[in-house]
Amino acid sequence: MEAEKHFRSFFNFYRHHQIDPTNKTNPFKLNPYRHKLFIIKKLLILLLCTLLGVYGKSFETNLIPNRSCINRLINWFCFTSTLSTAVIVAWEALAGCKEDVKIWNTFNEIETALNICNQNSKDIFSKTCRVYSVIFYTLVALMCTMAGILLIQCRVMEGALMDFIILFELLSSVDIHRILQILLYVRIVTSYLYRLKDDIRDIVQGLNARVVGTNHDLETEDKLRACCSCYFLCMKAFIQIQDQFSFGLFMVCLKFSIIIWNEIYWTVYRAIMETSFELFCLNVVPYHFIFISFTWSCECLNGEIKALSQLLNTVHMDKTTSSIKTRITHLMLLLDYKVFFFEAFGVCKVSYKCIVQYAISGATKVSFIAQIMKDFHSEMS
Repeated sequence: MEAEKHFRSFFNFYRHHQIDPTNKTNPFKLNPYRHKLFIIKKLLILLLCTLLGVYGKSFETNLIPNRSCINRLINWFCFTSTLSTAVIVAWEALAGCKEDVKIWNTFNEIETALNICNQNSKDIFSKTCRVYSVIFYTLVALMCTMAGILLIQCRVMEGALMDFIILFELLSSVDIHRILQILLYVRIVTSYLYRLKDDIRDIVQGLNARVVGTNHDLETEDKLRACCSCYFLCMKAFIQIQDQFSFGLFMVCLKFSIIIWNEIYWTVYRAIMETSFELFCLNVVPYHFIFISFTWSCECLNGEIKALSQLLNTVHMDKTTSSIKTRITHLMLLLDYKVFFFEAFGVCKVSYKCIVQYAISGATKVSFIAQIMKDFHSEMS
């Protein structure tokens, strides 16, 4: 399978299954040994998160930077959302550990329908692989930079703040790993749609350049039927991805909104109280980066859908037969069925608009708190 070959290093980072080359229909099977290790790892994460949730209150003074009642409340919001997100993501990964095989088998069906193996697959996946590599290794660099800064500042930083940041980074690594896996799948589906767009472009150019009355209708109709089947398989793969990651994605979006609120609050607090809390905001940079990268990848996926729709709108219908018109109409209806959006149970849709809404919501909440803090600080002065 071409996607697995080009993303082999990342595929090995996430997978707990193996490939059976003798099975052409469903080549991906569970690897019993790696599957057991995967289950043990997730159970350990759940156990550690449960212990932290049960006994976390006892170590409140060591984990939550203590400044005021409002500060402690916001810090507890951030800590609780981070812990609950790690628990839900680990539980979801454990509960749906066998569903990952179905996604890769659907990818295999798409490649068979697109006939990618008989073409230069490097041209199809090269850009996607480069983009994903940049995102992955940039995230690793940001995490290493954060760790280096913590090592440098550990002697002068407040102990509770240091412990809070370390705990946040460790818990966030659970859902960051999950987001990277979703992002990989989104990038692969985008590559398939890009390849499908090239096939449809050739069909559209052939239809617009044809002379009325020539007999190439059957061949064109077969190509359109194949394009409809490929697009339907892409829809199937995306629905499988969304079903597998829906709970975790909802918690990630909720956590991101709380993180933005927390970051805006501490920025305003630092400006009003003239207190240095740069690292408190700096520690969320890797999480911001991966979430924005994921949102950008989702927007690129929808960009391919819009490009397909615009391409079909350029067909000269007066040069086509009724059967070809039916096929084109069928494909346009599939494109209008807006399935390529990650909707977290209808609460939020992953898009640039969602990030802007979170930022505005966080700024609105902080503006009320900031006014209270400003008045209080003026009275104390």
